[in-house]
Amino acid sequence: MNDNILTFIFLCLAVFRIYLEVIGFNFEALPITSRMNPQMRTKFHKTGLFFCVGYIILFAPEYLFYS
Repeated sequence: MNDNILTFIFLCLAVFRIYLEVIGFNFEALPITSRMNPQMRTKFHKTGLFFCVGYIILFAPEYLFYS
């Protein structure tokens, strides 16, 4: 696959993750997460949110300017 296509796919997934956060999707009700320690659940999904925001901040400008 081309790097631009892969970057675009990951950007779409990151935007979708943030969209789910904005609409109030309950990540703690997911099957794998429901088996985790309650403190680890919140930290796990908060870390995922930070990764998505960071990925968008780092790679969206590059994708928009160079694609």
